[in-house]
Amino acid sequence: MRAPPAGHASLIAGLRAVLFLGLFYLLMVVWGVLFFLPSAFSRRWTTWTMKSFVTISFAMLRIMCGTRCELRGTLPDGPCIVASKHQSFLDVMMTMLWMPRPRFVMKRSILYTPVLGLYAWRLGCIPIDRARRGEAMRSMINWIKTRGTDGGQVIIFPQGTRVPPGEDRPYKIGVSKLYDALDMPVVLVAVNTGWFWPKTGIRRSPGTAVMEVIGTIPPGQASESVLPEIEARIEEASNRLAEEAARDFT
Repeated sequence: MRAPPAGHASLIAGLRAVLFLGLFYLLMVVWGVLFFLPSAFSRRWTTWTMKSFVTISFAMLRIMCGTRCELRGTLPDGPCIVASKHQSFLDVMMTMLWMPRPRFVMKRSILYTPVLGLYAWRLGCIPIDRARRGEAMRSMINWIKTRGTDGGQVIIFPQGTRVPPGEDRPYKIGVSKLYDALDMPVVLVAVNTGWFWPKTGIRRSPGTAVMEVIGTIPPGQASESVLPEIEARIEEASNRLAEEAARDFT
């Protein structure tokens, strides 16, 4: 069978992406409302609801858009700080599905989002007010020390926002402040998700999106050396994954 012309293939891919996104957001609403009450009273239900939503979404993404999601490396099981490269909403979903008990550091405004705010609160996410800078850092640390992590993993994106592939943005000191204050290991995570689920636009590209656990920094290291090491190791691994992803586009 002859392959369709490039223009037709692009049109078909676009239609598949639109269909996927329509079903994805419909599932998000239905799932969120359907399990709202049990999740309001049970953190176990909250975790199950969110992980099952991601599992179904990944199946749809693979079938409709040809995008597969792959985990590499050994996941942490106990309490730790997870410092992850952040390129896409896709890596948030990967973290939600694969980390045993994730507790995301997130914008405080998300708590006031209908339905989603309840799930974030019940999951034990850590809200911060980015506009308050230094005060936000102290508030984040006090929040964790006061409420604990329930043996879970504190997920922080050191660059503070999604950074598209090929774009540079400095790593912020929040992760090193957490490292100093909590006496936990830092688990390092690299991704190439922005190639397949970009920060903007509807494109969803075929290929293998990877989240890779690349190593751990044990507690007790000199604080001034932690942030440069985190940045160097995550960027090196993410660049390697980017080269791998680029082969899907050639």
